[in-house]
Amino acid sequence: MNELDLIELILHETSAYVKAKYAGRTRLQVHEKRGANDLLTEVDVAVQDLIVNRIKNSFPTDAVIAEEEGLDQHPASPPSRCWVIDPIDGTQNFLRGLFPAFGISIAFVREGAISAAGIAMPITQDVYLAERNCGATRNTHPLQVSRHGDLGRARVEVDFSNPEDREFTLESLGRVIHAAGELRCKGAATVALCAIAAAEAEAYVHVGLHPWDYAAGQLIVEEAGGTASRLDGSPLALFDGKEGILISNGAVHNALLAQLSMPHDPVRAPE
Repeated sequence: MNELDLIELILHETSAYVKAKYAGRTRLQVHEKRGANDLLTEVDVAVQDLIVNRIKNSFPTDAVIAEEEGLDQHPASPPSRCWVIDPIDGTQNFLRGLFPAFGISIAFVREGAISAAGIAMPITQDVYLAERNCGATRNTHPLQVSRHGDLGRARVEVDFSNPEDREFTLESLGRVIHAAGELRCKGAATVALCAIAAAEAEAYVHVGLHPWDYAAGQLIVEEAGGTASRLDGSPLALFDGKEGILISNGAVHNALLAQLSMPHDPVRAPE
C-alpha cells in the first residue's frame, strides 16, 4: 500500500467515526487548550490516535507532526519522511453545528515537499485526494480551480482567527477586505482550500497558521491548478517557521499580493 492509498483508507475510516460522534456532540468532553476559543474534544484525540497508529503500522520509522498530544513541535529541519495531521480542522464548527464545516486532514511529506494528501468532510462524505504531479480529485472526480482573475468579482476566504491576531489581521488584510468581490469565513482552512480546488472560491488568506492547518489543502489546490505563497509572495514552505499564507486559483494571486499590507513578517516560535 502506498502513501496515498493509506491516506484514503484512513480518511474513510475516521470520517465514519467523526460523523457518528457529531450526532452526539453535546455530550462530548471538551477542554480549552490555549484559550476559550481554542478547544480540544475527545474526538480530536481519538481520531489523531487512530491516524497515528495506522501510519506507524505501515511506516513505523516515519515522523509524525500533528496538532494534539505533544506532536505539534515544528522540526528544525524537515525529516526525510513525515506525516502532517489535523484530526479535526474546525473544532468550533464541529461542536456548535455551524454549517457544519470541518475536515480531517492528512499530508505525507518527503524531503520537505508535500507528496500526497487527503481531506475528508465527514458530514457530506466528500473525500479530496491529491498526489504530486498526478492531479487532485473529489470523490474520484478531477478538480480544477476557477479561472476568475478579477479580484472585484472573486470569492475570497478571510479568516479572522483568534482575538489576539485580530488587530494584525485587520491591519494586514484591510485592503483585501475592501477589494474582494465576496468575502467568506468558514472557520476551517481545510474547507476553504477544498472550495478553491473545486472552483467554488478563488482564494484563502490567513495571517497565522501551523503546517497541519494547510499542508493537505495546499497540495490539493496546487494539483487542481492553483498557487500557494507566503503573504510576501515568497514560496510557502511547511517548516520555515512563518505563519501567513495566501492560497488561490492563481489568476487572482498577484492582485491579492498587491493589496496586502504587511507591517512585519510574523515568525512562529516553537511551542
